[in-house]
Amino acid sequence: MRKYEIKKTSPLAAALQKIGPYLFLSIGGVIMVYPFLYSLLGSLSSMEEYNSSLLLPVPRHPFAELGNYAILFKAETDILFPMFLTVSRMVVGFTVSLLVSSFGGYVFAKVRFKFKRIVFTILLSSTMIPGVAMMVPNFIWMSRFPLVGGNDILGRGGTGWVDNPGVLYVTGWVSAYSIFLFRQCFVSLGNDMAESGEIDGASFVRIVLQLYLPLVRPIFSMMILNTFIANWNDYMTSLIMLPSKTQYRLLATTAATLMELFSNPQRMGGPDYPKTFAIATVMMVPPLVVYLLVQKQFVEGLAMGAVKG
Repeated sequence: MRKYEIKKTSPLAAALQKIGPYLFLSIGGVIMVYPFLYSLLGSLSSMEEYNSSLLLPVPRHPFAELGNYAILFKAETDILFPMFLTVSRMVVGFTVSLLVSSFGGYVFAKVRFKFKRIVFTILLSSTMIPGVAMMVPNFIWMSRFPLVGGNDILGRGGTGWVDNPGVLYVTGWVSAYSIFLFRQCFVSLGNDMAESGEIDGASFVRIVLQLYLPLVRPIFSMMILNTFIANWNDYMTSLIMLPSKTQYRLLATTAATLMELFSNPQRMGGPDYPKTFAIATVMMVPPLVVYLLVQKQFVEGLAMGAVKG
């Protein structure tokens, strides 16, 4: 009989197998953390320290440069009102989107109606359309919205939601992705609770809100994070829908305008990069904090939605 010899792994190869993944993750972590660290240190540096830096700005007296952040809250660069608009829009958007997505997911999961599969397929196909491709159609739709902004019932004669601050709160209510996740979760829960609720006389709304919704709470964290990121980084909505209402700019639009102002080479006194990095840091920290707070529930929510149905 032929004997087969098992080759032993060399000590070097065994060490690389153990160290390799950690080394790869460490390098990736450094690459991802570097921009944030650069922005944070740059915001705490003076112009002289920043200009003399090579790989990273090194502030010798970081607390002396906190004025780079304080200037964001002065009258000419105040970001508190844009921040209020953005946060209030998040709250309204999350509340309405949660109701729409939960009821929509329940309908597609439990309610039988004609052409349900076709309607659900069309809904999912809408996620394939890039958001930028919908900017012009959304603008036309909002400008011709019936009975708003001087429009008649046919959407003619006025401006609709254009240049109306209320437009910030009537967009982003329907999320096909969230409806899909709720639908997948409700499919996995079965029909027993719905049947028991109907026997006890519970209404459709009560069955969804009191029986099914508490069981899929991890999806709330996913929706919170998605809603927060979408609104926090929303640069275009106020720019397109409120062209002349500059006082109602959202936070991302205001921050981008201020960053362009402070980094402009034509600016009197030259560009002020530490203040630019201060704005960038203010924009980066809240999403990071929100993600760390909902990280565990976010993963659970995705896992709950990953059910074949």
